[in-house]
Amino acid sequence: MILLSVDAIQSRDKDAASKLCIMDHAVNAFYWKYLRKVITPSKNDEDEDENELEEKTEVRNRRCHVSVLLILRYLERISDPACYVGDSVNYIVTGMSRPRR
Repeated sequence: MILLSVDAIQSRDKDAASKLCIMDHAVNAFYWKYLRKVITPSKNDEDEDENELEEKTEVRNRRCHVSVLLILRYLERISDPACYVGDSVNYIVTGMSRPRR
């Protein structure tokens, strides 16, 4: 997205702005979908009879979920400025700002 936004500003490609916003919405949706998946309790969370191996696996899984969530959050944060650059390109080319969806 960063490369597309840089290319869009260099070539004054207003169509790239639309592509960037679509990509931004996809990144946001993926982040929120994964977050909801992780915070929704599963059946295994309700079971109280766990042995030591299952506890170690669960800790490892939680660490993986946190890592994935952080990566997705960073990608989500990076995609926002790329979309803003696309909006700026659209404004430079047309002289009109696009309403944010």
